[in-house]
Amino acid sequence: MYTETDVLDLSNQLKRRVLSWLMPEALLLAGVIVSLTKRIEWLSSLLFAILCVMILFSLSLTILPVSRYRAFLRSALTGHTTRSVAEFASFGENMVVREGVRFIPVTMRVDSVKEELDKRQYYWDANLPKPEWKAGDRISLRSFERQIVSWEKTADDTPLED
Repeated sequence: MYTETDVLDLSNQLKRRVLSWLMPEALLLAGVIVSLTKRIEWLSSLLFAILCVMILFSLSLTILPVSRYRAFLRSALTGHTTRSVAEFASFGENMVVREGVRFIPVTMRVDSVKEELDKRQYYWDANLPKPEWKAGDRISLRSFERQIVSWEKTADDTPLED
């Protein structure tokens, strides 16, 4: 599902976004500096307020989401993953945000010796299309902190395992 090229693409996208926001912010900062040196108080206040709004807007809506998603991909590719075979139950209706990344909850059933009907909550990346799973399909998962990083369908006689 994820490759190193995805991380490189996100890094390039992040650089482009940062550079595209630096130009107007640099112009506003220059305007603040000029208005401070010329002692135009109302213009300094106005430009500084606009600069602050632009910084908050650019960070919260365009830069931080890409940065958080890139951090998630790096962790998913290099972090410790666990493998399990589970039976698909359902996708959640609402998206959730975990560490700044949007996910769709996935309920899977994993029978174990301790509990006969052990339901587990995994998370599917909301940026990817949902797979065509049907209730009861057995799926071999690799997950990183309950976030699915790869999967494949398995035979119906494959035992469920954690």
